[in-house]
Amino acid sequence: MNFWNKTKNTTAGGRKRRDNWNQSLKTNLGKTKRIRRSLQYLLLLKKFDNVVDYKNLKLLSAFLTKHGKIRSRRKTRISIQQQKQISKAIRKARAVGLIPFTCDVKI
Repeated sequence: MNFWNKTKNTTAGGRKRRDNWNQSLKTNLGKTKRIRRSLQYLLLLKKFDNVVDYKNLKLLSAFLTKHGKIRSRRKTRISIQQQKQISKAIRKARAVGLIPFTCDVKI
């Protein structure tokens, strides 16, 4: 911490002043840390030992949007091989009838 940070970011009460209104107003004292959404998909795959099966609806439904589309790799941050396995399993589960092709969302 240098001289400029010390004088610029503090107010008369000794608290830090927010320079940017996009910064969080809440503090994380005593709260659990949130896991990034992209990391949740990796942890979910790890929970099922990286085994993708078309009968595992809990795993497959995590990779579907509320409209019934398969989430992209950009959103889930999983590897190409895992994405291919998941999309294949979802398509197979749809063909068998375990997962519907589309979901009705009321607006």
